[in-house]
Amino acid sequence: MAEIEAPDNDSEGERFPLEPRIHPVNKSLRAIYDFLASAKLAMVLLVAILACCVVGVTLFRGQRSGEMIFDTMWFNGLLVFLIVNVACCFFGRIWGRRVTLTSFGMILFHLSFVAMFIGIIYNSLFFFRGSMRLTEGETVQNGERQSYDQVSMGRFFNVMWLKGETTLNAMHLSYKLDGVEKKRAYDITVGEGEVKKQETIYLTKNLKYRGFKFFPDQEGYSVLTVLYDKQGKELYGAYVPLQSLKHDANSTFYTTGTKAGPGSLTFPYAPEKPLFDLQVAYRPDPVQPKSGTAFFMVKPLGSPLSMADQQTFEKSQTPLGALYDAGEYRLSAREVRYWVSMKVSYEPGQIIVLSSLWVGLFGMILTTAGRMMKGRRDGLRG
Repeated sequence: MAEIEAPDNDSEGERFPLEPRIHPVNKSLRAIYDFLASAKLAMVLLVAILACCVVGVTLFRGQRSGEMIFDTMWFNGLLVFLIVNVACCFFGRIWGRRVTLTSFGMILFHLSFVAMFIGIIYNSLFFFRGSMRLTEGETVQNGERQSYDQVSMGRFFNVMWLKGETTLNAMHLSYKLDGVEKKRAYDITVGEGEVKKQETIYLTKNLKYRGFKFFPDQEGYSVLTVLYDKQGKELYGAYVPLQSLKHDANSTFYTTGTKAGPGSLTFPYAPEKPLFDLQVAYRPDPVQPKSGTAFFMVKPLGSPLSMADQQTFEKSQTPLGALYDAGEYRLSAREVRYWVSMKVSYEPGQIIVLSSLWVGLFGMILTTAGRMMKGRRDGLRG
């Protein structure tokens, strides 16, 4: 005798969003549950979130979009409402049903969907992203704002989590590992006290320390610029990082300024009292590393640049280690080192998002397998 199977309530024609058939809550909370499980609420939330995303990637971009939209409490509140709505819509429908391979796969898929959004919200509230620039041999404190060129963080990120210090021990222009060329690599040490971690990082390898990732971004030259008085007494010295700017199709110009173009900086650095605006440039020797010539331009604080200044700048060619006459002072480019810009990243919700994607994929596989088996059984009965 053929075994009679319970009817499968899983209808192929059903699509999200759906109103729940069964309300597994106390009647006193029925109205609240009906609101949270409403398909209309789902549509409103999806449209609102989509509109925010469009505005965030068109009107506001980069860090500004996070400050105005994606990292705000109200946007994360919308995501929380969507999570609750999806959970109520789906899990209210399957409450009390017989668990089959197909329904179990769907449960896993929707659980992963909810977990993914939880991970996104958690990450947006607790993340940290910074850009740290160091010169060879330099050590900076991880928890100090002045150690970073750029910083963005979640609303609930605690700066105290940035413990220890980071040291750039050396930069390798042509690093090989087991005979494989890795190009440029950076030997760094991260940590505090006796708990320190030293590794060589490169394009495809980062250093992980207490949940933070350190990975390379870009590099350039730093010139040790020393200030003397007229009598040759050393007054001040600092490594001045230079930007690499394209001079023409075949050469690169290394100078103070920004990515947009050359510029000057106040010298000496704070907290010392600045004396003048200084532009420094460097022309590397094509044969010998960390050798070449330097260029200096000294101007009164806040004064604009002119064509005459640029011509004077081009004539100020000074060998490394030699003195340049800057009027009341003397300047010298004593040595050249490499600087490295590293990205520091803390993404605590990333593991939740990635894990939920794998769980969701597994749930889809189970659902597909269950429906194929059901179709085969129906075919045999027919």
